Amino acid sequence: MVLDNLKTKYMTRNDCYTANRKITPKGIMVHSTATSGVMAGAWFSRWNKSFRAGEINRQVCVHAFLDDKEIWQYLPWNHRGWHAGGAANNTHIGFEICEPRGHSYRGSTMVNYDVKKNEAYFRAVWQNAVNLCVFLCKEYGLTEKDIIGHAEGHRQGIASNHADPNHWFPQHGESMDTFRTAVKKALEGNQQPNPSTSQKLYRVQIGAYSVKANAEAQLERAKKVGFTDAFIRYD
Repeated sequence: MVLDNLKTKYMTRNDCYTANRKITPKGIMVHSTATSGVMAGAWFSRWNKSFRAGEINRQVCVHAFLDDKEIWQYLPWNHRGWHAGGAANNTHIGFEICEPRGHSYRGSTMVNYDVKKNEAYFRAVWQNAVNLCVFLCKEYGLTEKDIIGHAEGHRQGIASNHADPNHWFPQHGESMDTFRTAVKKALEGNQQPNPSTSQKLYRVQIGAYSVKANAEAQLERAKKVGFTDAFIRYD
């Protein structure tokens, strides 16, 4: 699976990155930022700093941030992150879902959050989060059962006491359970057919290109008109 909106820019100044500790990912932990209006790309300048050098006020780093348009990877997936505040750092990839503009917080409660206004944004970040989890599950042999929220991690004794993303998902009629269900359905939809049991497939080629950029542009046009399963084959 390829994530067309995944961008990579490692936080090489962050102390978590320079610690250079590796993990074998056994799960995925979902966070949300609890910061109104700061999108995925903006977190690089905020966190690509050293606590030891007095450039940042806490030691923290996650593997990725995502918003309604982009997914920014800031640590290698097998790098030990500082996101859980507990033992899950040793086992889980962590990513943050960016929250839209317009609300504040009282404790873990969103204040003046406009559900109707933010529904489209929520659905877009939800889908990006599902897509990222599907990508990581396929990369590391995980399933939807290996995905937890930060609050669930706390209840399991492997993360600090945070409410995310349970403080946000229910406002749009969702939960970590429905999130896992969405990932499960997406994983099943992305399974490759078994040649020994499935019928033959006949593929239709749009074109052949000697310039990679032209092929990628044609792929993008095909997906925009509804051919979501289109792909590039390199010969």
